[in-house]
Amino acid sequence: MEGHLPPVGMRMVKSAVSVLICLLVSWLAGLEELRIYASIAALQCIQPYAQDTWKMARQRLYGTAVGSVFGALAIFVEGYLLGIRGTLAGYVLIAAFIIPVLWATVALDKRNTAYFSCVVFLSITVTHITDADPWLFVWERVSETLAGVVVGIAVSAFQLPRRKRRDILFVSGLDGVLLAPQEEMTPYSRVRLNRMLDDGMRFTISTMRTPASVREAVPDLRFRLPLIVMDGAAMYDMEKKTFLHARFLPRELVFRCEDVLREQGIHCFLNGVLDDVLLIYYGELRNEAEQDIYARLHTSPYRNYIRREHYHQCPVLYLMAIDRTERMQAAYDALDHAGLLEEVKVRFYPAADYPGYSYLKIYERSASRRAMLQQLEADLGVTESVMFSSKEGEGDVVLRSGDGDQMVKMLERMYEPYLWERRGKGRRPPDGDMGGEAGEGAHTAARSHR
Repeated sequence: MEGHLPPVGMRMVKSAVSVLICLLVSWLAGLEELRIYASIAALQCIQPYAQDTWKMARQRLYGTAVGSVFGALAIFVEGYLLGIRGTLAGYVLIAAFIIPVLWATVALDKRNTAYFSCVVFLSITVTHITDADPWLFVWERVSETLAGVVVGIAVSAFQLPRRKRRDILFVSGLDGVLLAPQEEMTPYSRVRLNRMLDDGMRFTISTMRTPASVREAVPDLRFRLPLIVMDGAAMYDMEKKTFLHARFLPRELVFRCEDVLREQGIHCFLNGVLDDVLLIYYGELRNEAEQDIYARLHTSPYRNYIRREHYHQCPVLYLMAIDRTERMQAAYDALDHAGLLEEVKVRFYPAADYPGYSYLKIYERSASRRAMLQQLEADLGVTESVMFSSKEGEGDVVLRSGDGDQMVKMLERMYEPYLWERRGKGRRPPDGDMGGEAGEGAHTAARSHR
């Protein structure tokens, strides 16, 4: 990322420590010539996630076993049966042995170990086939790899004693909080956050985005809890792909708001949910921003754009319109004049991605992220929560830098403090809606807005 140097992560530190341990053990055991194999095995086992560490360890062990068996067989055939060790015929035989090595990995359903198996086989048959006692190298190759795997697993699993705060619900904004200004997570944040999620941390997102937009923004996060989406109009379960709670706009208000916008020459998208499927009804696209939004998003597998004339009683979560700011201001004033600002919740804010344009979104009056968070707390039976936000007064922890790495580091310290640190309690956000996020520029429309 331009202008941003990656931090030195714990995986780098653990990799260096594992190599040091392997070098010291090999040196003390008098096996300095073979220390490289233990170090390589240990390095390969230092993975971002625990399940990946065990997966890589198994691959190394299976690969070493297959390669060693066929390496020993090749030594016997080449050196003791045919007596062609170190000759051209011997090299032809070694090359031919690659076929049964690869076949064995397929037959054993261990295809991922094919490369390791060949490396071990070649290290035995090519590098040390002419040794006085090549059988000794076979044994040392196996033992060194085994030692490296053990060191890699042990170092990867090691951490200072910590207390896990699984009793707290952690909630984060997305834009300007978890995401960097470039609207992407750094590898560091993704790995650290996924590790905590896998460990059982209670964590969720509260955002104006739709579930589809969240998927696209953070596709690799392993969410276990439902997300608060659409500015609190809905709660969505990413694993089950279902809407658990929703605040739908009354149909009569949908038609009244749409009529007011139509009178102002404003087209709007109707975002509804039917059978857990997000349906977006639209009409004639009238400006470049609408056309660009449709062109970018209508092919998404998580969105379903449908022509407005096919609208059939689909429950609507919110209306979204985008147009020139002066036109949207006139539309907002028309909604005010019609008395609709007292009956619905309106978000009116500049479109950061389309200069000179503004968004206007209309939700059911009681829809708010604060209310949906309270619903989630009730569903989970939790009494403590901590909210990360980008705006003063809208969360317990306010981050002004928009640095997702900083947010994840703070989250990590709160979720798993060291045992010798004093126990802290989760703080609840102040009453009221938790508002927008940096980058979204959203605010609740009030009668005094201009």
